[in-house]
Amino acid sequence: MENENKQIKASKWALGILFVLSAVVLVLFFGVGYGNTTYSNGKNLTDPQFTGLLLIWLYALVGICVLSVLGFGIVAAIRNFKTKTATQQRTGFAGWVFLFTFIVLVVSYFLSSTTPVRKGDGELVKTAWELQISDVCLYSIYALVVVSIICSVLSMLGIFKARK
Repeated sequence: MENENKQIKASKWALGILFVLSAVVLVLFFGVGYGNTTYSNGKNLTDPQFTGLLLIWLYALVGICVLSVLGFGIVAAIRNFKTKTATQQRTGFAGWVFLFTFIVLVVSYFLSSTTPVRKGDGELVKTAWELQISDVCLYSIYALVVVSIICSVLSMLGIFKARK
């Protein structure tokens, strides 16, 4: 029981730290450097100073999410394999989450494009791995947002209540 409390405390702290860092990044993005403009393709474009930081932070959050789901899925599968019985209902659910995440990553990798893209400053991005990683992260963000909205709605409807 004490070990469980430590895990809950650690996850609350980790979530709180990630939330605070996300808030700081958003404040920096929306509050600093909106007066900057760049001239590109005959137009004046707003160039927020911390766009790169925001994108890196979003990619880091997606990476943390995907790695944690995959990591916990692998650990749950190993524990389930060792005991050879599903003693908890959540163990089977974790397997489905792991499988869904893996499928989303594979499908998004195959949907990703390597077509060169022109950035706002006119520079052409030709690096295939950079383009594919960006697409995989974007597709993963879309899939995770949709799933989180569906889970939130189902949770509000009481679908996930514990059955007695």
